[in-house]
Amino acid sequence: MRGYEFTLSEFHPVVQVELLRNEEIQFWFEGENLDIPPSQRLPEEEFWESYIEITRPTLDDSAVNIYKNQGSEACIRSINTRIANYLLDEFEKVRESCPVDLENQYLKKIDEYYRWFWDRRGKSDEKIFERFLGHLHSIRTKHENPQAWYTLKEASKYLRTGVTKLRELIDAGTLKSYRMDSGKTKSTILLHRLDLDAIILFDHSSGLTQRELARLKKYQK
Repeated sequence: MRGYEFTLSEFHPVVQVELLRNEEIQFWFEGENLDIPPSQRLPEEEFWESYIEITRPTLDDSAVNIYKNQGSEACIRSINTRIANYLLDEFEKVRESCPVDLENQYLKKIDEYYRWFWDRRGKSDEKIFERFLGHLHSIRTKHENPQAWYTLKEASKYLRTGVTKLRELIDAGTLKSYRMDSGKTKSTILLHRLDLDAIILFDHSSGLTQRELARLKKYQK
């Protein structure tokens, strides 16, 4: 009998973890029934019309210590970081030769994890956001020549977030913005691509340090 095999379509952000026997972590993906052990239905080799439930493998590594010392939320964030890095690594291996439909599957999954982290971002996420920015930059330069200036609507697509969130960042002084026809009551707000990249990488674009500016330069064209 075949064992459990992770598939690309199965991956979603982890939303729940449980410590089993004080030595293993069981985890559930978003959209799964949290009241039953996470499993996969595999066809039996002898009877093709019947199926067997294979329980998802547990984690018995650093996830256990993170759960015990920092709690379930930190454990969930750690597992999602591992999965996001895995997806980014795997995509880098196949991106130059994979079929378009497989490329789109990877892009969809990576974007799903990007959005999860964007909604919960913290200082500890700096490394994963550097990877996300590198990934997004490579995708943009492959399919188009990135423009320098964006309207709020265009910037929301660039950052994969909502216009309301952008306005909140601008009002908070976190995101630099520029206005055309500033003397008018309703002027067009423009955002520069490097400031948008800085938001992804550092969670702010105002008052960047020299070190942050140096790291940001690698994404300039």
